[in-house]
Amino acid sequence: MRIDRRSIRWLVNRTAVIYLISAILGLIADLRAEGRTDSAETSTQTGTEIPPMPSAGGSAAPLDFAGGVTSRTPVQAVSTFESIGLYWKPDNSAEARDCAVRYRPVGTETWHQGLPLWYDARDLECRGSLVQLTPDTAYEIELLEPATKMLARVEARTWSENFPIGKTITLPEFSDETLTVDESGEPNGYVLVTPQPGAAATIDVGGRAASNIVITGSYVIVRGLRLVNAGRSAIVLDKNIHDIVIEENDISGWGRVSPDGWGTDMDAAIYSDYSDKAPLERAIIQRNKMHHPRADANAWDEYRKEYNTGHPLGPQAIFLWNTGGNHVIRYNEVYSDDTHKFNDCIGGGENFSKRGFPHRDSDIYGNKLSQCWDDAIESEGGNANVRIWGNYIDMSYVMIAAAATEIGPIYLWRNVADRSRQSGRLVMAMAKRGVFLKSQSKEAGERNDKGEREHYGEGRIYVFHNTLLQREGENEGVYAGLSDLSGRMSNVTSRNNILHVTDDQRPSIADKQRDPSNDFDFDLYNGRINVLPGQEPNGVRGTPVYSGRVGEGAWALDPSSPGFDAGVVLPNFSNGFSGAAPDMGAQEAGTAPMQFGVDAYR
Repeated sequence: MRIDRRSIRWLVNRTAVIYLISAILGLIADLRAEGRTDSAETSTQTGTEIPPMPSAGGSAAPLDFAGGVTSRTPVQAVSTFESIGLYWKPDNSAEARDCAVRYRPVGTETWHQGLPLWYDARDLECRGSLVQLTPDTAYEIELLEPATKMLARVEARTWSENFPIGKTITLPEFSDETLTVDESGEPNGYVLVTPQPGAAATIDVGGRAASNIVITGSYVIVRGLRLVNAGRSAIVLDKNIHDIVIEENDISGWGRVSPDGWGTDMDAAIYSDYSDKAPLERAIIQRNKMHHPRADANAWDEYRKEYNTGHPLGPQAIFLWNTGGNHVIRYNEVYSDDTHKFNDCIGGGENFSKRGFPHRDSDIYGNKLSQCWDDAIESEGGNANVRIWGNYIDMSYVMIAAAATEIGPIYLWRNVADRSRQSGRLVMAMAKRGVFLKSQSKEAGERNDKGEREHYGEGRIYVFHNTLLQREGENEGVYAGLSDLSGRMSNVTSRNNILHVTDDQRPSIADKQRDPSNDFDFDLYNGRINVLPGQEPNGVRGTPVYSGRVGEGAWALDPSSPGFDAGVVLPNFSNGFSGAAPDMGAQEAGTAPMQFGVDAYR
C-alpha cells in the first residue's frame, strides 16, 4: 500500500534525528548550488552595472499619436473573453523600439493607455496584450512606434460569453460506455451535450474503456456531466477540431496504474495530443472540478526504477500537446489527497519549442490548484501573448513554470502562491520547498552537423503584482521566488510583487548568471536577491503585514506594511488602485477578497 512508502516505512526505519540531518544537509547544498551567499546588496563580484531602469510603464511623457505616420503594415489582433493579443511589424522596423498602445471601446471618447508592446528584434515585431477588458465589446486600438513615428490602427471585439445552441443532446442518468461526439455545430449554433432538464448524468466506464468522452466535432459544448473511472483520459479532444467548450463537469478516477504502482504519465481529465499537423484551437475549459485520479504521481525523492528517473510522473488535470492555441482555462478546481497527487495540474508541451502549451493567445485565470508534485501551471514553449492571472496555487512544487519562453511575451500577474512541497518522504514541516516561477533558457533538440542544438528561451516574461504567502508560524511556502533553477533566466521584467520566501537566507530572486536582459524593480522581498548589481533600485526589503484576518482571498497589505502604496503604476495592469501608488502584491487595499474556482465571480 502507498501508506507504507510515505508513512510507516519512514517513521519506523528513520528517526527524527535523521530527518533533521537530512534537512540541514539539504539546506547547505541549496546554499552552495544557488549562490545564496551573495546578493545585490552584498556582492563583491564585479560585473557590468545595469543602467538606471525606467518603470515598466515607460516614459510618463505623453506620446503624439495624432502626429503619427500611418503604417503600411497591418496589425493582427487575436481576442479572448477579456484580452486581445496584438502583433505588428512597423515600417522601417529595424529602427523600432517598444511600441506604445492605447485603446477605447468603440463609440467612446476616452483613450486608455496599455503596457507598451515588446519589440522583438529577432523578427522585427512588436507583440503584446491588452488585458482586463469587457467580454463581447468592440475596441478601437492605436499603436505608435516612437522611433519612426509609425502609427497603426485596428478594431477587435472580445468574445461573447453566450454560446448559441443549435442542437441539444441529452444524456441518460447513467451510462457505462464511452460517448463519441462526432457531430459539429456552427458558430451560430453549437452542439450541446448535457443531462436531461432537472436531472444528473454520469458516465462511469469502470476503467474498462480508455475514455468517458471522445470529441471529434467542432463547435461542441460538454456541460454538467459526472465523468468517472476512465481507463486513461476522461475527455479526449481529437485532431483538427476547434471551438470546444467543456464546462461545469465533475471528473475523477481517471488514469492507469503502472507496474511499479505509481500513475502513468500524462493521463489527464482533459487530454489532446495530435502534433503540429492537426492542432486543437480555441478550447474553453471552465468551472470544472478535476480531482482524485485513480493513481498517484511520485515525488522528486521517490525514484522510479522502471523509468530511470526521480522526476514526477503521473496523472494531470489538463494535458494539451502542441496545440494551435487561443484557449481559455478559467475558474476550475484541481485538487486531491496525498495518495492521489498530480504530476502537473495544468500543462502539456512540447516545452522547449516554439509551440508548446498553451502556445499563443491564451488565458489561464481564476483557477484553484493543489496537490501537485511538479508544476501547478506548466506554460512552456512559445508563450506568445499568454496571460496567467488571478490563480490560487497550494501544495505544489513549482507554482508557475515558464521555461522556456521562446517567443513571448507571457504575462503573470495577481497570482497567489501558498504552501509548497517537493519531498514525499519527509513530513511537511521538514520537506524541501519549491519556487514560484521557474524561468530558464536552454539548448534542446537534435544536434546539427556542427554539433549545435537550437537555443530556446529568449522571449519576454512579465511578472506583476503576485503574492507569495508564508503562513504565520508555519513558513511552508516557496523557498525561492523568481528562479532560474538549473538554467539561465533571461528577459524577465518584474514589478510590484511580494516575494516572501521561507527565510532571509533563501533567494527571493535567483538569477545566478546575472543576465543583463532581466529587469527587477519595485518588489517587496525578504530573502536574498542574487542579481546583477543595480537591480531593484526601488525595491523594498521587508516582510509583508496583511490587513486584519488573513483568509482565502483576503491578502491586502496593512497600511503599516512595507510595500503599501510603494508600487509603480503599470498601465492596464494596476488600474483602480487607491492611495499614492499601487500596493505591492496581488490584492490592492480596499478591494473585495479575491475569488477562485467554480463559484468565483458568478
